[in-house]
Amino acid sequence: MEHKMHKAERQLSDADTMAILKKGDHGTLSVQGDDGYPYATPINYIIVDDKLYIHSAPYGYKIECLKRDPKCCFSAIISAEIIPSKITAAFESVVMTGTAVFVEDRAEKQAALEAFVTQKHHGYEEIGFKMIEKMFDKTALLRIDPISTTGKAYKG
Repeated sequence: MEHKMHKAERQLSDADTMAILKKGDHGTLSVQGDDGYPYATPINYIIVDDKLYIHSAPYGYKIECLKRDPKCCFSAIISAEIIPSKITAAFESVVMTGTAVFVEDRAEKQAALEAFVTQKHHGYEEIGFKMIEKMFDKTALLRIDPISTTGKAYKG
């Protein structure tokens, strides 16, 4: 499921796409909502072994939608800066289309949740690991298995 990029010179290689994705921590997850309408929600994410993970409560509208249809689209703007003098913007962004998988393997789930703590909450590992222990079974972990991932950048 590849689409030709309009400004192909701005498309990043797979390696560069993964590198900028690793720099970010927030994006938008879009799912198939009710009555054919898309539903997009802001999320935070982590990359572990080049796989994108999202944590969530195990219930709620996003979860209902993904259980009904796991096809989804994730997007992130990693950096953006308006350049007034050029009437443009410099940016780095990623769009990933794929399937959301509810991670049931306890070791994979533990490793990803620990990565959220170690990579995003430096200095709070002890508190974070205790929270994982307490909330492990009350937390949903989703992995996006990509069908297509495209990175795009413009430096201005």
